[in-house]
Amino acid sequence: MFVTIADFSASGKYELHTGIYDVARLQAYINKFEKRYLIHLLGVDLYKDFIANPTNPKYVFIFNSFEVDYDSCIIISEGMKEMLLGFIYFEYLKDLTNQITPNGNVRPIGENSADVSTLYTMMYNRYNESINSYNGIQIYIYKNLTVYDEFNGVKKEYAYWL
Repeated sequence: MFVTIADFSASGKYELHTGIYDVARLQAYINKFEKRYLIHLLGVDLYKDFIANPTNPKYVFIFNSFEVDYDSCIIISEGMKEMLLGFIYFEYLKDLTNQITPNGNVRPIGENSADVSTLYTMMYNRYNESINSYNGIQIYIYKNLTVYDEFNGVKKEYAYWL
């Protein structure tokens, strides 16, 4: 739909290894989490209408990045695609820290590398950046419920490392 493997293979903040063995797994994450996060963002009915009519101006606005002033409140979204990239990046990386093998749950260890604690990874930052856009889109929709009358999205919170 909106996110592709190429979005993660280009160098930048969402760069992931996309070797021959990683592509199928990453595509499965895109297929699963893109739809799930959009449904959570908009609710089922608004999601279905968005997918059926993505060029409708009301959807084009919330799909793209925006900045809006509302009564001394600034609402900012980096756009739905950027939001989805951060969420999928987070879901993919958090599941790579462990792998299930015939011997059970293991942690992969490279011969010439050492694992970094998830405390020091950027996956939480990417998730929280996506939450900023997610919340911005939902706040904008709340302020314009007459336009987005089918809205029934789910509120999400920031991720914290404890």
